[in-house]
Amino acid sequence: MHSDHTENQRAEGSFLIRTTGIDAFIPEEERARKEQEDNERLERERLEREEREKILAQEHQRHAAELAQLASILEGNYTALHHVREARRAQAKWDRYMLCDGSPDPTIPAEINTYINLWKDDTKRNEIHSVLKESHLTLKLICELEFLLEDTPEEQLDENTERRYEETIIELQNILLNKLDEATVSLLKDASNHADSETGNLQFTKGNKDIVLMLWGNLVKNPRLKSYSFEEQDFSFDLPKQLALSDIAIRVIHTAHDHFSHRCRTFKLKRVRYYPPPEEEEPFEEPPPVEGDGEKDEGEDGEGKEEDGEATESVVGGEEEKKEEAQEAAPPTPAKEPEPAKTPAGEDEGLEEEEYEEEEEDYELEDEDTVDLRAYQVLGGVIHFDLLTMPPQPKHIKNWIMTQDTSNELKRMPYGSDSIKLGASLAGTMAMGLTLDPKAAAANAAATEALGAPPLGVTVKLPDNVLLCEEPQMVYWWEEGKQWRLDGFHDVKFEQEERLLSFKTIKFGPLACIQDKHINMPFQSWELFPLGTNHARFTIIAAILEVEFEIKDHLCCFRQAGDGERKPELESISNKWMEPPQLIETMKKAGVNVFPEEDSKKYVSVCDKDEQTEGAAYDQMALTASHFAYSWSKWNAETSPDKIILLGCEKLVPEPVKDSKEDWQVLLTSKKQTSKLKMGEYDEEFSEAFAEGSQFHADLYHMVNDLCSEGGHERMKNTEFGYINAVHKMLEATRVIAFS
Repeated sequence: MHSDHTENQRAEGSFLIRTTGIDAFIPEEERARKEQEDNERLERERLEREEREKILAQEHQRHAAELAQLASILEGNYTALHHVREARRAQAKWDRYMLCDGSPDPTIPAEINTYINLWKDDTKRNEIHSVLKESHLTLKLICELEFLLEDTPEEQLDENTERRYEETIIELQNILLNKLDEATVSLLKDASNHADSETGNLQFTKGNKDIVLMLWGNLVKNPRLKSYSFEEQDFSFDLPKQLALSDIAIRVIHTAHDHFSHRCRTFKLKRVRYYPPPEEEEPFEEPPPVEGDGEKDEGEDGEGKEEDGEATESVVGGEEEKKEEAQEAAPPTPAKEPEPAKTPAGEDEGLEEEEYEEEEEDYELEDEDTVDLRAYQVLGGVIHFDLLTMPPQPKHIKNWIMTQDTSNELKRMPYGSDSIKLGASLAGTMAMGLTLDPKAAAANAAATEALGAPPLGVTVKLPDNVLLCEEPQMVYWWEEGKQWRLDGFHDVKFEQEERLLSFKTIKFGPLACIQDKHINMPFQSWELFPLGTNHARFTIIAAILEVEFEIKDHLCCFRQAGDGERKPELESISNKWMEPPQLIETMKKAGVNVFPEEDSKKYVSVCDKDEQTEGAAYDQMALTASHFAYSWSKWNAETSPDKIILLGCEKLVPEPVKDSKEDWQVLLTSKKQTSKLKMGEYDEEFSEAFAEGSQFHADLYHMVNDLCSEGGHERMKNTEFGYINAVHKMLEATRVIAFS
């Protein structure tokens, strides 16, 4: 019985084997078949893996080649542009040297100091005609220095030279104001000879395109003659009774330039150097000493210490391996040396520069009435509104003219109390025809009583070449605090059709009108459309305006776009071909500010994007702007900051501005790669799935190359670097990707 059972087991053993796992017994043939399938699968996976690695290596190689080619193109354009700029600066310097019109070179201290001192000591040319004539040269020298500060590269302009230029600008501005004061004194001393035949008071107006001087002197002190209007300049004022009976003069100087804002600390975005504290290193326990006291404890704790030592060594080794892996994955960076002791000469220059670029000065406004020039800008120049003391006039006695010998210094009359404000609550504007309610009138009367003097009424017509996108706000310059302030104005009214602004104030000195810098931001949409080789149209639909730039070769011009009502204030700057920096400055002065600044994101809701990715997109858009159109996409706000969504399409034939964009491709670009997406602009949901048959590229430039025809490639080859630079300047200045 036992032997039969054994034989049965042997017989079965020829067909079955004992195994472990899911199947208890597997037939021999099935096991062999499964092993063969596993080997085939492993071989297939190996071949697929090798193929993927081969393709990936090719992709990496192509990716690196594309990046290298793009870098070479950008470097070539930069070098060519750099040579042109250097040649232009050298030619301008030579032309300045060869200039023989008697004007000083403001960059040479000896010449400009001689000019300032000679004009300061010249008392024979203090009449207003000579001062206005000389002001042309003074303002020209100021503009020349301001241009050098903006145009000269940082590496060619050291801090001492920059400081010297800025100090020279202030000296020239001050000498011009002083000469205007001296000319005013001459007019006031001879006021009786300029008296009006009807009123008997001094009435004088003289000016040029940059400066207009208006002077009124109260010679007869008639209480009924307490108001006057300079009709040619559309400026009028009303005096309170006590001033109408005083020996006073009212001087108004309207300048097209603003020589005060740059002295305010909020005018420029300042950076501060920040030195972070050194990182604390983790304490490292050294192995126990072999000799001395260490031998006493070696027997007791030797095993534990040995284990600790092995553990410590393992941890340190693991950290080093992780660091090596991270260094391989990350972009190559300079090896970090042990940080030396902090000394002025031993600080890490690269770290200092990097954090100097990233850290912004944190400033706080003194109060709500202080104007933040990062958020507001002065428009229409500056009005110097001064209350002066009338000097004694010459007296005619028979055949004699008796003149009292007085100082040549201009005397300003103090009025009211500068320490008490009218209040920011009364600084707003109201439509023409509205009046203050009884409570507001009572508040004004109380303010007048507290100030000790009633305010003066002023009406001024704002310049016709400045666009006002909102009701203007008046400010005055506080010299002691070097700032523009809002308080001190009430009963402010604005008549939009006549552009007349009226207000009451006791503030004298420089007055100005301000407007929100970011009133046209963020933008609604934008489009860059090629019109031919080295020719494009750049349109921005801003918050209020629709503006259009035409870019041709290295120049560009501004045009009023859209079918809406054209603004007559902008006719003076329309269709004027200029270099991009000049056009940008001209548009800002005209009240058309579509150019965000570095800190504008503090004041505007923007589409936050990585600045390097955004800047790279502008570089590559400019390279292809002769044949490829780009536009805003609503999906750009749906992606992360490191990804940018654009609409793009090859356009070799100019088309109407209004394009449905149904045939435009949706492009996604980032630091890693650029791809054409499968989705369209009008799809309901966003998807990053790439289009079938398309290929990934290292950058936007090569993606566009892949999408273009032979005609597009031919245009791109013929594109000049001057045009590329002009397009890049306008894209970089408007930052349409982030501010739309």
